[in-house]
Amino acid sequence: MSKKHHTEGAVNTAKAVANFFLEKGFKEGVSIDQLKLQKLVYYSHAWHLGNDLGPLFPDDIEAWPHGPVIRDLYVDFKDAGRKPIQHFAFDLDGRMPVVDPDVDPQSIQLLEEVWKAYRDLSGIQLSNSTHGTAEPWSIVARHYGALESKPRIPNELIENVFRAKLTDAAA
Repeated sequence: MSKKHHTEGAVNTAKAVANFFLEKGFKEGVSIDQLKLQKLVYYSHAWHLGNDLGPLFPDDIEAWPHGPVIRDLYVDFKDAGRKPIQHFAFDLDGRMPVVDPDVDPQSIQLLEEVWKAYRDLSGIQLSNSTHGTAEPWSIVARHYGALESKPRIPNELIENVFRAKLTDAAA
């Protein structure tokens, strides 16, 4: 993911980002299960932070046994189990949140890059990639040991790890 200069991080929601990927999947015939959706949304947020664009959304990312999870997305899509998701996320007021391309073109560009980079990977492959030794989930898991409490993965940690990836890639 290319390095960009910081403007101001957009205020989106994890549900809006999830709907971006679900719409892509529905249009392109790419199956997205809960695991894959969680990781696509996580990687979008991580690369947004790493590119000095600030948080992509305010939702907490938690360290669950199968990797980073956004609780609201889990609640919205747990009915799908391991099957492909067949519906969009909705807010409590019944509105479908979306990322507005007119308000946030840098975030849309980054989401497009994430989709291109990760769309062909399975949820298991994406989950496995979040478990690398130097990944934020692994750092938190080592610190807490068991993950029953589902601790938050700090944005600062995610930002530092993904900024270092960009620096390493440029070297």
